Amino acid sequence: MANENGNGRNGAGGEPQQRQFVKYTFFAVNHAWLGLEPEFREAHKRALVEAVEPFTDRMLIRSYTTVGMRGEVDFLLWQVAQELEMFQRLETAIFSTPMAPYLTTPRSYLATQRRSPYTIDADEPTRTTVKPGEAKYFFLYPFVKTHEWYQLPFEERQAMMSGHIAKGRKYPNIKINTTYSFGLDDPEFVVGFETDDPHDFVDLVMDLREDRGRPYTKLDTPIFSCIRMDLPAVLDTLGGVGSEQLASTHPTPQTESEWVQVAKVSDFNADGSKLVYLAGEPVALFRKDESFFATGNVCSHARGPLCEGELSATEPKVRCPWHAAYFDLRTGEGTRPAQRPVPVYGTRVEGDAVLVTKQPLTQEQIEARKRRLAIAAEARQKTQEEREDEPVDLDATDKELLNLIQWNFPHHRAPWDALGEKLGVDAEDVMERVDRLRAEGVIRQIAVIMDTRKLGYTSSLVAMRVPEARVAEAAELLNRHPGVSHNYRRTHEFNIWFTLAVPPGEDLDEHLDILSRLVQAEKIRKLPTLKLYKIGVKLDMNRDETTLHKTRGKDDEQAIVTDTHGKPAEQRRPVTERDRAFVRELQKDLPTTRFPFDPIAARLGVTVEELFDWMRDMQQEGYLRRFAAILRHQRAGFTANGMAVWKVPEEIVDEIGPRAAAYPQVSHCYRRPVYPDWQYNLFSMIHARSVEACEQIASDMAADFGFGDEDFTILYSTEEFKKTRVAYFVESDWKTEALKELAARETQPA
Repeated sequence: MANENGNGRNGAGGEPQQRQFVKYTFFAVNHAWLGLEPEFREAHKRALVEAVEPFTDRMLIRSYTTVGMRGEVDFLLWQVAQELEMFQRLETAIFSTPMAPYLTTPRSYLATQRRSPYTIDADEPTRTTVKPGEAKYFFLYPFVKTHEWYQLPFEERQAMMSGHIAKGRKYPNIKINTTYSFGLDDPEFVVGFETDDPHDFVDLVMDLREDRGRPYTKLDTPIFSCIRMDLPAVLDTLGGVGSEQLASTHPTPQTESEWVQVAKVSDFNADGSKLVYLAGEPVALFRKDESFFATGNVCSHARGPLCEGELSATEPKVRCPWHAAYFDLRTGEGTRPAQRPVPVYGTRVEGDAVLVTKQPLTQEQIEARKRRLAIAAEARQKTQEEREDEPVDLDATDKELLNLIQWNFPHHRAPWDALGEKLGVDAEDVMERVDRLRAEGVIRQIAVIMDTRKLGYTSSLVAMRVPEARVAEAAELLNRHPGVSHNYRRTHEFNIWFTLAVPPGEDLDEHLDILSRLVQAEKIRKLPTLKLYKIGVKLDMNRDETTLHKTRGKDDEQAIVTDTHGKPAEQRRPVTERDRAFVRELQKDLPTTRFPFDPIAARLGVTVEELFDWMRDMQQEGYLRRFAAILRHQRAGFTANGMAVWKVPEEIVDEIGPRAAAYPQVSHCYRRPVYPDWQYNLFSMIHARSVEACEQIASDMAADFGFGDEDFTILYSTEEFKKTRVAYFVESDWKTEALKELAARETQPA
């Protein structure tokens, strides 16, 4: 059957659109119910409310009382759903309650939404998506047109409807919801009018009686006058309560802190959207890059259903399916032709559950989000060269925050709240700072820091010499290896220094040989850890690093992670596949969301507390060193990255090693092998704000050990080629590709 506009399509541009079904069900209560004992009536009302409540997250439901307005009905449930079966399920639930024997449905109307053939103005009341307003009064008006109406030429009908619409515009305080019942129910049209002033509705109806199209109305009764209330209050109007309990009949706004589950993470296999209902309101839920966003479902321009829109490939934005407007899922702001934003809701994940706030975010909360986004965007505009060469200006709170997250990142479901309590600021401020510090290059990553060797990986520091003209090319080839995590140019004959790790079952020497052949190294020295005295970077953002070792007291001592960290090897449990899955998830950079551990736990199928339990267990075993932020030293102000290497007699190296590790400015301290052309066996990494400060710290250490200038040297990193974390337990085809490249070289003519 063709629609009234002559085609079977209803979307802008003639595209088919998903429409909603609308049901108006009027209930009447047998007066015998009023003769029941009060406790029975209260139990019946509670049961009815509890039967309806679960459906408010799957469909729109508004409740109204008609007590005192009409004699044959007592209350109305206005329902909107995507499928007819939802109405059936709801009514089945209602008639399964103890109140069912006392309920009848004298009137009900079933309809659907479609776009009007008489107007394309987005502000007119004909819509394909229903969104009730907040008005106190509601008037339901079913009617039928005469057969003669449909025989008139469309142009004549259009002219009469234009006058009809013009009269409606004289009453801007009345919101009109037109639905169509052709073939679904007896009326042809069911129109709902919302207003805070019933007199306006009376005036509108009187005005429309003089309309030229009035003779073509065949039937327009009965009309129902309704007062909006939440369902418990509606049921209270049936009798048995005092007037003081009816004093406030509007639904009480819920606070932003209340959350409701609307979907499951497992509902989404990839980025996409879903229409959900929140306290009866339609809400568009989106998944984008493993984050969830929730907005009002109705475009603010043409009222298109945003849940049917296309997500941007690069940004958290959705394109309205009816026109070219994009809406930012974080702030609700739209591009032209949309002039107004759409509501935005808070989201979070708990296990497999996706929750949203019961109320949209306030303007203040959205403005806080905008500030964070603007700061991050501004910082990202700086070039990489600027980020590497220029220390960032940090205020006192920034510095204290960086101190905390380097070593004491909270195992807390809402870590930014916990950090905010320590800093005396709110969570939004902490998140804003972290976003900015990430964008400015100060914070590299927030993730687990694992013990590479205890996980079964083989690793080593490697010193390499290549011709100066080929340093950049060699560094790029080295960086392709997934196990190369740190790669620097240093001030020495060995001009490239990098760390290499290979997974269990792989031969480190084989990988090193392939790398050496790829870069055509002139000389290479493998410098594995023979003994670990300390590992753990902590840059003190507040104090002068040249005096830390002179002024530190008991409270300043930081935990020193050594070879004895955790359980002895013979007592340590083996790494399981479950452990590997946890490592793969937790080695990713922690997102700056209110509950960042929730989606991680959900993907692993555990609770957040179980996730923290695993982290504590792995730390006790010795596999996990800590969960913390790693900083980019130069951007944090520590521009001198000095590797102080020492010639220590073998008989006292295990005495000097712990003493060097005890210096708070030293982040890494190891004993390594010596070669005829490399006599330094103790390595200590010093981070300072200047070369002069680094030299002073090393001189103080030498004096403490009784060493002279000839017993040590400092190798400074002059260029950072790569600094990242080893990606544990991930597949790599590096060796296969590297061998192919070498084979191709060998077949090329000299």
